[in-house]
This record gives sequence, structure tokens and C-alpha cells, in this order.
Amino acid sequence: MKQNLKCVIFGDRHVIQDDDYLPETEKLIQFLINKNIKVLILSNDDDTEKDHRILLRDKLRQKYQQIDWYIADRNETIHKPKAEAVLSPLKQRDITASETIYIGNSDTDMKTAVNSKILFLNATWYGQQTDYGFQLETPKEIARFIDIFCLREHLWAYEIKDGDLEYYALGIYGTREEKYDYSHDARETAKFGRGHPDFWIKYLLSAVYFSGLHERIDYIAPYPGHKQGSTSVIEKDTIITFAKCFRKSYLSDLIERHTTSNKSAYARYNQQSLDHLNQLNTIKLNKYPINQKVGKPYTNCPLKKDKTVLVIDDFCTQGYSLETSRLYIQKTGAKVILLSLLKTICKDYERIIQIENFLPFQNNYLNNSIQTKKYSFSKYLIDNNAHQEIRAKLKEYDNWNW
Repeated sequence: MKQNLKCVIFGDRHVIQDDDYLPETEKLIQFLINKNIKVLILSNDDDTEKDHRILLRDKLRQKYQQIDWYIADRNETIHKPKAEAVLSPLKQRDITASETIYIGNSDTDMKTAVNSKILFLNATWYGQQTDYGFQLETPKEIARFIDIFCLREHLWAYEIKDGDLEYYALGIYGTREEKYDYSHDARETAKFGRGHPDFWIKYLLSAVYFSGLHERIDYIAPYPGHKQGSTSVIEKDTIITFAKCFRKSYLSDLIERHTTSNKSAYARYNQQSLDHLNQLNTIKLNKYPINQKVGKPYTNCPLKKDKTVLVIDDFCTQGYSLETSRLYIQKTGAKVILLSLLKTICKDYERIIQIENFLPFQNNYLNNSIQTKKYSFSKYLIDNNAHQEIRAKLKEYDNWNW
């Protein structure tokens, strides 16, 4: 079994104190050791004048000999928040940044994680000092996060990579088969914001992180709902939190629905056929989307030749929505990576390979002169066991314990 998470870094004094939280913090450390995860602790000061810190450090070193403790200015250890403070000890162990997470609380810890491009878990049991990272209130919550989202054997169940088409899905959507019964919860999340939204978006984003996709993108954009002016119900705040960890930008209004599209479920019920035009003729790109960092629209279009956008949709049936976003964004010169939570069972992905000319930043009304290529569902189902892990993790999510 491939282990995606190989190392956890602690930020020392703002996470580990000799007080009522220490027993649970030690439980977290032992949990990581039992999972064969390397534990590093980074400190900027040597506490030579603070006897209680020296005693705590000696106590933990003696009890957990697997821990490596790095103290700035000792043995050429570099000060945080420089990236090398983290990357150097990781390199010594042949561990990459995307195989690591950082647990901290201080502004210095946050900057260290961001500078080294490592996912930051904000340990807030001593209070919140920064709004970066996924906020977790107890060591037990961090252990739960790691166990459910980081210790996974399966990242993607469905994958197409063919030239400038790159698409991934976590699992298969099939409400009529028991082995895909998580599909009901995913649908509640995607359509109504019910079910377990936090689970699904973190399950998706952790796959982005451990697969290294975050290293290749500049922006994240959601695909809108079918109604005119609608936005995605996928958790915006969680995506923004993730994006900030890696200095990426979330473009919530990049893809705009200018006209209500026919809903695929209703079309199937009424025996109506839909194709790519249902999406191509109802969306356009916003040339000046909101820059989340300043809360105002960009003054210059952020999409250009050297940029890559990660587009997230809830479900993919035949790829009409994702293909539309791909063509519109690629028309600007930017690259695209496509994601959905789930891929509908037994439905081939239909790629557009030829289309009449159009302008991405305005309403278009294209005709049927579209050529497509089908990608067999079974051929691109790369992991037949991902559904088992999704079922188990979702079930465990509400009732996780040590």
C-alpha cells in the first residue's frame, strides 16, 4: 500500500505545552508513530533560560525516541519561517513537501508552511493566531483529519489524460448500486448543501494535495449551477482556505451562467436529449473576476498563456459542463485541469475536438457543427476499489475515535 502521508511537522511551543492538553497531544504523537509517520518538531529558540521547556523537551525525547527535534542555530538548523527550515530535513529523509503536513498555530508556523508549500493544519486549542489553514480545535480532531483525509490508499478512481484534456474524479456516482451508496450523500451535498459537505470538499482537496495537482495550478474555479446567475454550492470557504495555503487564488465568479440551462435530470425524465450546446450556449467567462485577496475585481484579466485553472464540478455524466469550461478557458490561452467529486457510472466522457469559433468572454449561440470523441467509461476507470474506501471513510467521519 502506498502511503501518501509520510511526515508530520509540529511547530513546538504554540502546539505542545506541559498542561491539560499534553496527554491528548502525546496521544496524537503516538498515533502518528503507530501509523509509521515520521514526526519532526521545529523550534526557533533553544529555551536555555526556560527550565520548564527544557524539561518538557527532555521528557518527550526520552518517551518518543522516534521524534526528531530541530532547534534553530543548532547543527546548522535554519530559522523558521524560511522554507529551508522544513525542506532541508525533509530532503535528508527523501520526503517531499506533498507527502507532509504542518501542524502549527503561530504566524511564524503559518508562514513556514506557506513558504515550503505544505498543507497547514491550524491547531487552535491555545487560541487562533492566524486564519490560514484548516482550523482544528483539539489534537483528536487533527488525528481524525489525518486518518480520514490523509491516510488513503485511493486518490482518484477515474482519470483521463489525453493531450490538453486532463480530468479526475474521486469515485463513481451510482444511486442504484449499494456499493456506491455514498452517492446519495454526495448528491445531498452538491444539490442542497446537506449531507456531509465538509467531508466531500476536504476529501477532494486532500486528493489534489497528495497527488501534487496543487503544484501545477494558479487558480481554482467552481462550475456554476444550471440557473441563470447561480453559483456552486460546493464549500467556498474551505476551497479558499486550501488555496491560501499555497498562494493560489479562488475565482468564484470566473465561469458565469448567463442563461438558465436545461437540467439533465429533468431532461432524462421528460425523455429529452441534451448535448454540449446546453452548456456552451449558456455560460461565458468573466474577464475580470473577483480577486479574493482584495475583495475587488481584477483590473487585468488573470487568465493568460502561462496560467492554469483547476475547475471543480460536483458530478460528471458525459462531460458537457467540464468540456465547456475547458474550451472556454483554453480559448484565453490558459491551461485547465478538470475535477468532479464523482463520475456517473457507465457513461462515456465526450470530448469536443472541433467547434466553430467563439469568444470566451461573451454570450455565444453556437450550432450543431461539433465533433466529439468518446472515452469509454470502463477504460478510464483506473481504480475498482476506491468506492470501498469512500464508503468506509464517510461512515467513519461522524463516529471517529482513537
